[in-house]
Formats: sequence, structure tokens, C-alpha cells
Amino acid sequence: MTQNDELSKALDLVGLAAGDRQESRLMNLLSVILRLQKESSTPLTFSEIYEKLLKDEPETKLTKAWVHRVLKSLVDTQLIRLESPSVRRKRYIADVNTVMAGLEHLKTQRLHALEDQKTEIDIAIEEAAKLECGTLAQEFVKEVTGATQEISSRIVKGVDELHRVLKYNVLDAAKKGDTIRATLLWVGPFFGSGSLERVQEFVEAAMRGVDVRYMISPDVLGAEEAIARENVNQDKAVQLVQGLNELRKKGVKFDFRIYIGPKTYFQVSLNNDNMALVITEDPMTATWITRDFNPDLIDNAVKAFDRDWKKAKSILDMTPEELVAFGAEPGGLITKILSSRNAN
Repeated sequence: MTQNDELSKALDLVGLAAGDRQESRLMNLLSVILRLQKESSTPLTFSEIYEKLLKDEPETKLTKAWVHRVLKSLVDTQLIRLESPSVRRKRYIADVNTVMAGLEHLKTQRLHALEDQKTEIDIAIEEAAKLECGTLAQEFVKEVTGATQEISSRIVKGVDELHRVLKYNVLDAAKKGDTIRATLLWVGPFFGSGSLERVQEFVEAAMRGVDVRYMISPDVLGAEEAIARENVNQDKAVQLVQGLNELRKKGVKFDFRIYIGPKTYFQVSLNNDNMALVITEDPMTATWITRDFNPDLIDNAVKAFDRDWKKAKSILDMTPEELVAFGAEPGGLITKILSSRNAN
């Protein structure tokens, strides 16, 4: 109908795709009616429209039934209108006003359809993001072979993917009496959206009777800029610290300790069974291994952690002055959050 690329794109957006066979029929017939109306403002009869179509497209076999159907579609989409819908001999009108009304109608339908698609796409993205590919691989292999195969190692990229791996292999797998060891040497990618929720899942493991030991570097206490940049929710952080203090009074084994000494393994492990070892900060890359893959590496990491843990001091017991001595900014956000534990 048109060689104007911008116009064609706009029409396509509202659902009039020039390349679509059905839409092309609508557009062709609408073009005929508009040209006829340009010559005469009198509403058009079916015979006038049909004769014009035959004249414009003599090679095309156009039946009256087909033209009636397309005319009805144009009326339904409001691109043309009937002069008097109730009379037997119908007359059709098409001009800029009918076209505008029709495009508004089509635009509304198109927007509703796109919103529905967007909802479906958003759901699909969320579901795909939650997939744990290690578990999926095991289920697939079992479905095909009938045998269960254990994954012994894998490379993990990104904080979200790392947490999914930890959630399945460490957090959800940990039972009462187990020990989860976690070391945070630098904050980099670990502060930001979802960081407090990730810590909360470690707390929930502790509430099930797991001994959760979280050891951090003094560098973490000086991460004021990272916290501010990532808009960490201060109120939620305060609630988390206050909640941890109450849980510790009840005997729940969860502790944050700070250790000053040589940096060793940046890791999260479950007993001596499996562990995730962080390799690089940017991009965040880790390797997850089981005991079957490398028992010596896991044993050495756990041994080094336990040695440093004994020398470390709980930041949940520190005074504001001690926090500052370990690197926290005086009166800073971290000091305020950690000093809030007894404020409730």
C-alpha cells in the first residue's frame, strides 16, 4: 500500500502487516474505497466497490463472497463504516476519520496483545533464571539412562548463579548438626540487589540447627561506598542484625567474625562434602567441587578456615569503637547497622 518505511513500520505496530496475506487484502480493499471516496464523497455501494476492484486487479479472481467478508472485517475494525447499518442496501464510507477510528481500535487491541505477551515473557524469564542447570542435567540424564549421575565439579559465573548452586548443594542440603563455612574476602559483586535476602537464607539454615560460620575480611567494614552505590536497604539491614542478635541469645549458631591475617580461600562449604571456591571478582567466577573431585582441596580449605575462625572475633559482639578500629567509618552506615543490635 505504501513505500514509506516509517509509515509501514507504524502500521505494522498496530497490526496492519503489509506482508501478511490477510492484512494485505484488508489494505488493498481499504485503498480502493479511499480512492473512490476521493473522487466522490457519496457513500459507496457494494457494486461500486466490487467493480473498482475488478478494474484494478483484472487478473485476480475476486468473488463477491470474498469481498463481502473483507468489507465486514473492515467494518469490524472500524477502518470503514456503514452509512445506515440497519438498511438492506448497505453503503460504505472511508475517509481520514474512519481510518483514525480504525487505527485507534487496532492500536488498543495490539497493546492488549503485547501486554499479554510481555506478561508471558516476564514469567518465562523469571522461571528460566531460577533453573539450576546442575539439577536439570541430573534429571535429564536419569530420564534418558535411568541412572543417577552425580556432578563432581562445575564453573559458576555471576552472583545469582553462584547462589543458586549454593542454595541447592549447600543451604537446602544442610541438616541439623552440619556446618556451613563461608568466607567473604571482598565485597565487590556481593553487595546489591538481593544481598540481604541471600544472607537471610544462611540465617534460615542456622535456624534449622546448622552451624553457620561466616568469616569476613576487615575490607568489608570499609565498604561504605559499595553499600551506598548499591542502595542497600538500611532498615532491612538493621532488622537482620537485630534478628541475629536475638537468635544468638536463643542458641542459634550463626556468627559473623572478622579475621585479620593472610587471605586464604574465598569459599562456601558444607562440612567436608562440597564447596564453592571463588576465583575472580570481576567477572565473578567460582568453581564448585565435591569431595569426589578433590578431597585434599576441600580438606585444606576447611582446615585453614577453622584455624582462622578460632582467631577471629565476632562483629556482633564489637563495640562501635572496636568496629572503627577494624576499619569501619566512625558514625558510618556500617557502624550504625552493626551497633543497632541492642536497640530493639
